[in-house]
Amino acid sequence: MKHLTRIFAISAAAALTLSGAQAQDALKIGVVDMTRVFEEYHKTKGAQEELETRKEGAREEVEKMEQPLKEVADKIKGLQASASDPAISAELRQSKAKQFESEVEKAKGLQKEIIEFARRRESQLLEMFNRRRDVLLAEISEGVKTRSVKDGYDLVFDKSARSTRGVPFLLYSKDARDFSGEIITELNASKP
Repeated sequence: MKHLTRIFAISAAAALTLSGAQAQDALKIGVVDMTRVFEEYHKTKGAQEELETRKEGAREEVEKMEQPLKEVADKIKGLQASASDPAISAELRQSKAKQFESEVEKAKGLQKEIIEFARRRESQLLEMFNRRRDVLLAEISEGVKTRSVKDGYDLVFDKSARSTRGVPFLLYSKDARDFSGEIITELNASKP
């Protein structure tokens, strides 16, 4: 966000310091809604679908890992009932109580493994998506740059950007042209 603020300040300073001849030639300013472009880019949709598929795969892996935990939990219930059954000898109840404690420790270990696995997998998926998002944003930025040069824009602002206080970066633009739709069309032209 500081980077955007700096760019805006530099752009504003450049606009204010134009010489008389340059002032007569108005700056050509364009606007792009990067959030919209990102969301409507066909590769973004593909990346999100891939992420959902991988999340579902991770959920299935966790469910498989939970099966032994469920079995241990059932065993614990039986041992707990046996350990408190007055119909069996005190020695046998004590033995069942020790087995109960052992199975509880086993269950805690399995639960810890499952939680750690789920956390690692979630972190991996998030990292994978972030890397993919960065590549997509670079492609979109390159498309915006190419279009900006082609159409002769002096400045292009992202109208979806927010300041550090959450205020929209671009509050008003009189003559700025929003060419988000054109960028989306160009980017999606390569859609298979």
